[in-house]
Amino acid sequence: FAEVCNVLLLRTLPLLLPPNEASIMTRYASALSTTAAYAAGAAALSHPPPSSSPAATAAVRLFTLNKQSTNNIHRSATSKVVHLIRHAEGTHNLNESESKLPAHFDATLTQRGIEQCNVLAGRTHGLNVEAVLVSPMTRCLETARLSFPHLYEDEKEIGCEAAPTVVVPFVAHEEWRETVNFLCDSRRTKQLLQTDYSRVDFDAVTHDVDPLWERYESIFGCYKTHTSIRESNDPKSLYERAHAAWKVLLNRPERNLALVGHSAFFMHMFTPLYEELEGVVQYGDEGARELMAGGDKFENCEMRSVVVDVPI
Repeated sequence: FAEVCNVLLLRTLPLLLPPNEASIMTRYASALSTTAAYAAGAAALSHPPPSSSPAATAAVRLFTLNKQSTNNIHRSATSKVVHLIRHAEGTHNLNESESKLPAHFDATLTQRGIEQCNVLAGRTHGLNVEAVLVSPMTRCLETARLSFPHLYEDEKEIGCEAAPTVVVPFVAHEEWRETVNFLCDSRRTKQLLQTDYSRVDFDAVTHDVDPLWERYESIFGCYKTHTSIRESNDPKSLYERAHAAWKVLLNRPERNLALVGHSAFFMHMFTPLYEELEGVVQYGDEGARELMAGGDKFENCEMRSVVVDVPI
């Protein structure tokens, strides 16, 4: 909620100030931080106002997945069934005022979050998922592991003598990570993540140390001096990352996938605050639009299933 308010303030307050007022970016930065880091970062990430922004190019089309009437499901040579899941409750979700503290760096799941995954696991057995794509943040990796235990665990872990007929890949992709704003949105090194989640394929994660956090830290400064949003005030990055994320998914050979991601990144695509991102996601029918853009954010461990296809 705080992230949404900050973005809205940054976008609307300039319209209310007289022309001779100081820059809104500098004025609002003063309210957020006592350093010049925010002002410098805002200048580095400056972009045209919405009125001059070009129309967004669509990355994907979404259609309703009507499980009761399979004859009405949109099908094409490029369509896929995708089950989008927000990670279960993390430690950073408990108290917003404390979520930016170092204790929640690459936040892990709470006990309630673990229980949420166990409940979801009872629903995932019948999905016939062929691949699980996952953000490389610990809370998403843990959600994927616990929500798809029948696919994640190998024959040694579950005590089976015979190897499974088909090994469903779990693949981490930096493109689907959370918007990079606070320490809870910064990930551990690839080496540590591989050690804890050896079943996950990290080949697509090309940097050991978190490159996005390093980028925004170089622009805005460290978490101690800059306590407000970072990537969420960078619609160009969000636009490019949204396109890259959907491209990753559409290029997969599987036709039935699960995706474990984050609410803020989902929000920027399905109910965007920036005009630059409006139209990145197309809706092929009103059912899909209502499901994904009807106003309710993804709750922890919530799953929404749609048919995904290339844009027209």
